[in-house]
Amino acid sequence: MKWIAVVLNFFLPGLGYLVAVPEQRVAGAFWLAGAVGLTVVEQFMGLEQALPGAFKVMFATVFVMNLGHVVNTLKYFKQREAR
Repeated sequence: MKWIAVVLNFFLPGLGYLVAVPEQRVAGAFWLAGAVGLTVVEQFMGLEQALPGAFKVMFATVFVMNLGHVVNTLKYFKQREAR
């Protein structure tokens, strides 16, 4: 379940929390809604064509956010396994 949560949180931040981290489900729902919103703006509203510089910044920011979710999920499971 750990690696499923990690992969889900990388590709859709928040979904891994909803699936495998009960303590983070409310936050996961908000993160997932935000990730869907960012994806809509990034992919379906023409941001890359209209503002290529903004698209690059948004892409990098989302990538860093996704890595943060991966680190947080791994830390959660490490602490859980230590108990």
